Amino acid sequence: MIIGPRSREQLSRLGREWEQGQHLFISGGTGLGKTTLARPIIQHRVDSDGFVMVMVCKIRPDQTILRDYKGFTRWENFKKRPSRWDNKVLLWPDLKGMPFTKALPIQREVFREAYDGLSEVGRWTVVTDDALYVCSPRFLGLSSELAGLQVMGRSSALTAVTLTQRPSHIPLESYDSMDHAFIGATREDLDSKRLANLGGRHAAREIQNRVSLLPKFNFLWVPVRSGRDPEVINLAE
Repeated sequence: MIIGPRSREQLSRLGREWEQGQHLFISGGTGLGKTTLARPIIQHRVDSDGFVMVMVCKIRPDQTILRDYKGFTRWENFKKRPSRWDNKVLLWPDLKGMPFTKALPIQREVFREAYDGLSEVGRWTVVTDDALYVCSPRFLGLSSELAGLQVMGRSSALTAVTLTQRPSHIPLESYDSMDHAFIGATREDLDSKRLANLGGRHAAREIQNRVSLLPKFNFLWVPVRSGRDPEVINLAE
């Protein structure tokens, strides 16, 4: 999908307002456009001479990942002292050919080490592209590590960009640390209630009502910590 000019202008404005150390949250079901929305946001950080690491949750080879993040360097393990030249990184363990039950503990350990280490490195933008998978005890079970990265990373100007299908599975500490939220439509009542509280100083009922009416490829942008009103981003416009 090609993002329209109006939404590009909106996301460009976000880039001007988004300071290093602020956290972003993107929620929405499969196929609603989370990755499409995240791509220019991540590119803005790269263009600003930032350091970006994408935590790739895919276990099997995926050409979409390579296409969306062209020019990124793949790390199979976390390097505790990243080179200043490695400013665009896909953290993606080599699990090719492994059965899921054997791949999962390897991926869990690599991600755990990264979450623990990145909060000390500082000034990186860390993208978790499937927080449901990362946080669920059925999969990686790293909700404490993700929340710790978001909370402790503020002191070192680290930025977390978190994408998820099911917001109700994300730790509450993660919500408390968010500065900008992009909320896509959801039919799950528990998710809807949790998302409504992201409004900060904005009325929860208003957020909940507006999100319930959103069509595909539309997100409600909520500047959580500012007094500005939420606005809709239609990726097609």
